Amino acid sequence: METMSNFFESLNTLLGVKTPGELLFNPIFIGICIAVFIYCLIKGWKFFSLTILGLLGGALIFHYFYPEKGSDLTQLVMFLAVMGGLLLVLIYLGFVRE
Repeated sequence: METMSNFFESLNTLLGVKTPGELLFNPIFIGICIAVFIYCLIKGWKFFSLTILGLLGGALIFHYFYPEKGSDLTQLVMFLAVMGGLLLVLIYLGFVRE
């Protein structure tokens, strides 16, 4: 377990990242995720590509729509609605559309 921790710490040091929130918006990390997503689409790995799409989409929504401290209820409802919309899109792509 310690070896895995050292690996991720060295990876974060290499990318210049201090927090997990910074890792999600690091251009190198986003580029790698997009490349893996496209590779999964080409190979036909539907559920793995939807997982990557869901993680990146959720991080993007969290970054832009998460309510700030002391915000009102409408911002929270809007955040939940956008997350629900992403969930519906992922369910549609994963289970309804063939």
